[in-house]
Amino acid sequence: MAREKIRIITKSNNREKLRNVIDTEFKTYVDPVDVIDNDTVEELFRLYDKLYYNIPLEGENNSHEYILARSSQLVDLEKDTDEIQPLLDEIGQLRQQLLAANEQIFELEKDA
Repeated sequence: MAREKIRIITKSNNREKLRNVIDTEFKTYVDPVDVIDNDTVEELFRLYDKLYYNIPLEGENNSHEYILARSSQLVDLEKDTDEIQPLLDEIGQLRQQLLAANEQIFELEKDA
C-alpha cells in the first residue's frame, strides 16, 4: 500500500467578524417579573384574623394551643402573673368580706 498524503485545509472564521454578523446576546420574549415577598407580619395577622375560627383550639401543631406555646417561648408569661397575683389576692379577700356581709344581712332579715 502506497501512502498518500492527505492535505486537510481548515477554514476558521474570525471571532470579531462572527460577533458582528451573529447576535450572541441572550434575549427573552417576556420582561422579567420582580418577585414580591408577601411573607410579612401584616400578612400573617391578616391571615390569622381570617382563619381565627378555623384553627383548632388544641393540638400539637397548627392549633391555638401550639401558637400560645410557641409565643410563650419568647414572652415571659410568669412575669405578668407575678404582677397580677396581688390583685387576685385582693379580689379573694373582697369576696370573703362580701360573703360575710351577705350572711350578716341574711341573719338580720331572718331575725326581723
